[in-house]
Amino acid sequence: MAFSKSLAAFALAMAAVIAATMAQNTPQDYVDLHNEARRADGVGPVTWDATLAWYAEDYAAQRAGDCQLLHSDGPYGENLYWGPAGWEWTAADAGPVVGG
Repeated sequence: MAFSKSLAAFALAMAAVIAATMAQNTPQDYVDLHNEARRADGVGPVTWDATLAWYAEDYAAQRAGDCQLLHSDGPYGENLYWGPAGWEWTAADAGPVVGG
């Protein structure tokens, strides 16, 4: 169970990095959406993890030059999200599909 919470938290962190410039997209927005989906699937909630967020931001900075959707070789798993430039992405865009 601890690994799945880490995985979910890392996914949240990656989504937050993508939308960092949007003030309405706080870490809590991502946590809330993830927890909504987790509730629908009958699993416990996740919380924001600053260490995981730092790791995700650092890895995203490494990918900024080529924008390739590559998984890191680090200790966490991640879900990758991409959308075309010029769109104002929100937490809901990158969030999980409830019940999916």
